[in-house]
Amino acid sequence: MSKEMDRRKLEILKAIVVDYITTGEPVGSRTLEKKYQLGISSATIRNEMADLEDLGYLDQLHSSSGRIPSAKGFRIYIDKLMTLESLSVEEAKFIEDKILTMAAFEIDKIMRQTAMMLSELTNLAVVAKKPNLSSAHVKGIQLVSLEENSIIAIIITDNGAITHKLIRLNQSPSHEVLSNISNLLNLKLKGMNIEDINLHIVNSLKNDLEGYDELFLSILSAVYESLSEEATEDKYFVDGTSKILSYPEFSDVGKMKDFLEMLEQPEILFHTLENDENMKKDMIITLGDELGFPEAKDFTIITTQYRINDENVGTINLIGPRRLDYSKVLSIINGVKKVLNKKLSEEDANDDG
Repeated sequence: MSKEMDRRKLEILKAIVVDYITTGEPVGSRTLEKKYQLGISSATIRNEMADLEDLGYLDQLHSSSGRIPSAKGFRIYIDKLMTLESLSVEEAKFIEDKILTMAAFEIDKIMRQTAMMLSELTNLAVVAKKPNLSSAHVKGIQLVSLEENSIIAIIITDNGAITHKLIRLNQSPSHEVLSNISNLLNLKLKGMNIEDINLHIVNSLKNDLEGYDELFLSILSAVYESLSEEATEDKYFVDGTSKILSYPEFSDVGKMKDFLEMLEQPEILFHTLENDENMKKDMIITLGDELGFPEAKDFTIITTQYRINDENVGTINLIGPRRLDYSKVLSIINGVKKVLNKKLSEEDANDDG
C-alpha cells in the first residue's frame, strides 16, 4: 500500500464508496462531514479528496460536482476496506429452504437452480457453467432396457453429473446379458478418467465379451460418445439479464447493447477468468476494467467455484454494475455456498455409502 494512503485517507475513501453505492450520486465533502462522523472539517476532507483523486482512487465527472470512486478506488475498497453484512433470519431461511428442495445428485440441475436463486436474491444477472467432465472419473454405469430394441445408458461421474444416452438395437438383449455387460463396464471403467477410455480399453472389453461383439460395441460406442460430448462442451446457463435494466447506469441503450453482446459469447468472456490460478480460488471479484474488454468496463463479475471433495463441480458468475453493494452480495454468496456445499457433501457421502 502506498505511503500516501494513510488511515485518514482510507476512512474517507471507504465513506465515499459506501455513499456512492447507496445513492449513485457524486459525493462531496459536506456530505461526508455530516453523515460519517470523520472528526475532521469539511475543508480538510476536501483536501484529502483532492489527494485521493491525484492518486487515482477518485474521479470527478464535472468541476462543480463531488467525486465518485474510480476502478482503483473500488479495488482497494473490495480488497482492504469492505465489511461483510450479516444475512437476515428471513434470507438465511429462504436459502436453506430453496437448497433443501433442489434435485438430488444431479449437479447440473443443482447449479442451474442455485444460479437462479442467486440472481433472485442479488438482483444481478448470472452465468453458470456446468462442470467439464474431462476432469471427472466414472463412478457408475447402468444399462436399462426401456422397450423393445431400446436401451438407455446412464453414466454417473464422481462430481455428481449424470448423462443419459438412448441406444437402439436390431435385437433386444436378455436381462442377463444386459446385467453382465453393466457389471463388466463398471468393473473395468469405474474410477477411470473419461479421457482414459481409449481404443486399448475398448479392445480389452470386447475380448471379455466375446460373442456379443455387435451389442457390446453399440453400447460402448454410445457410452463413450455420451461422455465425450459432455467432456468437450462447456455449457453455460444465463439468467436474470433483464435485472440489469433496473440499474440507472444501464438505462443508456449503448451500455445495455454492450452487456447483451457480452453475454452472447460467454465462453470468450469467461475464458479470461478461468486460468489455473483463479480456478484454485473459491471466489474472485473482477472489475470490468481488469478484463481487457472495452464493453465490460462498466461491469463487475463475481465468480464463485463450487466443489465436492476439492473437485470443482461448477462455476457461477454474477454480473452487475461497478456500483454494487459488494458487502451484501458477498454475504449472500457465502450463505448460499455454505448451505449448498453441505448438501453436496452429504449427498456424495450418502451415495458412497
